[in-house]
Amino acid sequence: MLKGKQVTLRGLELEDGQEILKHFNDMEVRHFLGAPIPISEVEEEEFIRSTWARRKSGRGYVFGIELNKSQLLIGCCELTDISPIHRGAELGIIIFNKKYWSQGLGTEALSLLLDYGFNSLNLHRIYLRVNEDNARAIRAYQKVGFQQVARYRECLFREGKYIDELLMDILAEEYKSSQS
Repeated sequence: MLKGKQVTLRGLELEDGQEILKHFNDMEVRHFLGAPIPISEVEEEEFIRSTWARRKSGRGYVFGIELNKSQLLIGCCELTDISPIHRGAELGIIIFNKKYWSQGLGTEALSLLLDYGFNSLNLHRIYLRVNEDNARAIRAYQKVGFQQVARYRECLFREGKYIDELLMDILAEEYKSSQS
């Protein structure tokens, strides 16, 4: 477990599936995920089981984001597509419980995940992709040191229009210098 002041990052358990589904099938929550189709209990269970296999193989690490005070699961985050040669990984995060949006909890989870990636996994670069209209996420990414490095023009189609996707990244040296 990776413990912060307000949240802890921990492995997912099968019993987390119900809490995830309670929120994850809300279309407002799914808006920025590019996954407009609701998922079933069986699919969620398969996803949780797949996180265990990825962790064992070293290909990816998925964590539940849990509130320290109540142990309520409010989201998930991950480092995936880990390259042992290039020492890079893709980051993803979702706070699926809307009650906890815009409270700095995602930013704290990002900080914990970056610390794990750079200091425990010895990664050199962590990157992410984000929809250009996801201002809340972009602010959180910038707070922890991510920089925009590319723009994929009109690559996503949502609600009848094309939108750009941004590529952001942070290098280990940038992260470590911001921590001192």
